[in-house]
Amino acid sequence: MSDKQIILNTVAQIDDATSYEEILYALYLQYEVSKGIRDMEENNVKTSDEVKEIIKKW
Repeated sequence: MSDKQIILNTVAQIDDATSYEEILYALYLQYEVSKGIRDMEENNVKTSDEVKEIIKKW
């Protein structure tokens, strides 16, 4: 599905009384979820142990 179609589907599910700010937030959430799914599919993720090691270095 194209990015445009994802946006149109997301907006189509939003109530007409929804504010501009809420629409932008819904699109932002959709974008971040899509990014996360893409990262998982490309195996571009870290295990919880790897994250714990990174945090220890802070």
